[in-house]
Amino acid sequence: MKWVRSLHLYLGCVFAPLLILYAVSGVWQVYRLNDAAKDGSYTPPAWLKTMSSVHLHQSLAKGTSATISKAIGAALGVALAVTAALGVVMAYKYQRRPGIVTLCLLAGVLVPGLLLVLRV
Repeated sequence: MKWVRSLHLYLGCVFAPLLILYAVSGVWQVYRLNDAAKDGSYTPPAWLKTMSSVHLHQSLAKGTSATISKAIGAALGVALAVTAALGVVMAYKYQRRPGIVTLCLLAGVLVPGLLLVLRV
């Protein structure tokens, strides 16, 4: 079980900065802060557009090669899935009341699912 904790720790540390970038840039993209308003009332700052292009186009500038960035993004996705799964394994292993872990996992599936179905 020690290797599970170590793998979780190291994968988390390696990919945390990129994961935070994707999470934060995803938030401002949800609110379309990276897009200029059609009427010209809002123009996003250059840094915001640049950081959004990392998330949207896997590059810092249009026309640049994104192969390496796409590979890094794919590795991020795999590492996120692996560390999340390892976290669940550790939650069951180290929690004295595994029913709480199960309830939290069910809530993590059911609440977003219901919100999507109900279109809230």
